Amino acid sequence: MRLPDELVEVAWSHARGKRLGGGHQPILTPVPPFPGLRCRHVTLLYAIGLGALANVAVAIVGRLLRLAGGRFDPSGESLVVGVAAAVIVASIGLGARRELIRIALLGLAAHAALVINRFLGVAFTGRTPGDGSVDAFLFTPLALALLAGGLVLGVAGGLIARGFQLRLPWRPPVRLVRAAGFAFVAATIAGVVWPAPFLAKLFGDTDLATALLSLPLILAGPLAGGAYASRVSVDYRSIALLGAYTTLPIIVTLVAGTIAGVGRLGDPRFDIVAGQLRGTIVLSWFLVAMRLAAWPLGAAFAQGFLAPEGPAPVKQAP
Repeated sequence: MRLPDELVEVAWSHARGKRLGGGHQPILTPVPPFPGLRCRHVTLLYAIGLGALANVAVAIVGRLLRLAGGRFDPSGESLVVGVAAAVIVASIGLGARRELIRIALLGLAAHAALVINRFLGVAFTGRTPGDGSVDAFLFTPLALALLAGGLVLGVAGGLIARGFQLRLPWRPPVRLVRAAGFAFVAATIAGVVWPAPFLAKLFGDTDLATALLSLPLILAGPLAGGAYASRVSVDYRSIALLGAYTTLPIIVTLVAGTIAGVGRLGDPRFDIVAGQLRGTIVLSWFLVAMRLAAWPLGAAFAQGFLAPEGPAPVKQAP
């Protein structure tokens, strides 16, 4: 029984290592809202957050279908790109070229993390982490096609929503959605700069080594998201609920894996690996607990150490 894929794969699924070039407006700059939408605080970060949360919902359904024997799971960075593009275009139309370019770079950065890990694996060990192939760019054409398709469909959906002046039946909490987007950005950046799958393969590819080397990828998004949420005055309960929601796909996979692992422990044929199975189950749940705890911990850190400073005292003239 291996660690769940969600705990060892690079958090490529989200985010934009090169998203802010010099001279461009910051990622939090609000864009003019479209009157047909009730959400009045649409920013690039808000659009990315909506995409990330939609991706989580689709991932949960996909995991459940997979447990039922299905193979349909469209979750991934292409879905995040599509939803974010749709929100931006529905808000301000095709004039949002800069935002659309940054969203496209977001998807490319997510795939870049995969390519970097595979390229390093081929360069140093002759095989890529994961499938062991010798082609570091094996999945690049398909990934780029999915990203382009997601972006095009998102733009088309946004134009349709703008043309028909569709209204959102429910406005998601703006600050929580932005926190989810910020966590998504941080997780993808961590995936680009920290090649954990390659390092794990280089240092033995054991469960313990993989878990330790993947800690920056597992914790970067939740810590950053919790810190951002605290800075915009989101309460701890909402932060914990957001963390639990974003972790649900991993929990669903892990519950199924735990049930299967416990079943193997009762089979005499698996006695020789019983200790390894127990260790893998405990380690997997420990990592999930760390991921859940990272959201409020990030908020506590931001509240304790990043509190805004008060105005400097004014010296009275003698």
